[in-house]
Amino acid sequence: MAETTDQKTLNFDELYEEYGDRILNMVYRMTGEEEAARDLTQDIFMKVYENLEDFKYQSSAYTWIYRIATNHTLNYLKKRNRYKWLDLLERSVSEVIQSETPIFEFWGNDGFESPDMKLEKEEREVLVWKLIQKLPVKYRLPLVLQRYDEMGNKEIADVMDLSISAVDSRIYRAKKKLLDLMKPHLEDLRG
Repeated sequence: MAETTDQKTLNFDELYEEYGDRILNMVYRMTGEEEAARDLTQDIFMKVYENLEDFKYQSSAYTWIYRIATNHTLNYLKKRNRYKWLDLLERSVSEVIQSETPIFEFWGNDGFESPDMKLEKEEREVLVWKLIQKLPVKYRLPLVLQRYDEMGNKEIADVMDLSISAVDSRIYRAKKKLLDLMKPHLEDLRG
């Protein structure tokens, strides 16, 4: 029996080592809160550990963990949704910009950008991120997975337990709704 526990711990350690940072980043992008993302990631990996022996190898381990993370984060978002707007109103603009900084790390600079250009680009991205957060969760999640996690629609379908056509439809609708939300801010987005 000790061998099973050691094997479970070994597999868990490998999974955590390989996927921990990616899951943390995904949870952070979904919540926008570093401390909550860290706490949720710990909860997620506790669920992974507790259910490791139930993994059926019907998908990749990453997809399985991602599905657990997505469901756990969605449950958290549903619970805190009513407090979301109050929290944003209490934060200063500089706090919001600083809290969104990790989003910018996903895109590299192809050339030189002056500090002003970089700041404008970051401010535009913060605005886009805020608008993405206004999307209904069923549209926001596939868009976030595609845009920030660079997942393909097949992988998103596996994670969300949807058909590929459903993912295509949700991403299309998310982009359409996002464009509608952007219309009042077009001048700000042009920079």
